[in-house]
Amino acid sequence: MLNLVLWGLLTGGIVGGAWVGIVLLGRQRRLAREHAELLEDRQHTLDELERLQGRLGELEDRVDFAERHVASQHAAERLPPPES
Repeated sequence: MLNLVLWGLLTGGIVGGAWVGIVLLGRQRRLAREHAELLEDRQHTLDELERLQGRLGELEDRVDFAERHVASQHAAERLPPPES
């Protein structure tokens, strides 16, 4: 009788351990997949940020050029100071 109880406990422990292993392995695979997706999203965001920084640099250059152009036109339109 004691052998039967021990056999049942050991069998239940082995089956339970295998079940826990299967569940944990599935969870680990899901987490690894999610991690890979997050890394891909992060890389996409970094690429987009780099592209936007380049675009911002181009726009800054254009604004600087426009400011210089407007300033030079404005300086040319000024009247000379009155002679006293």
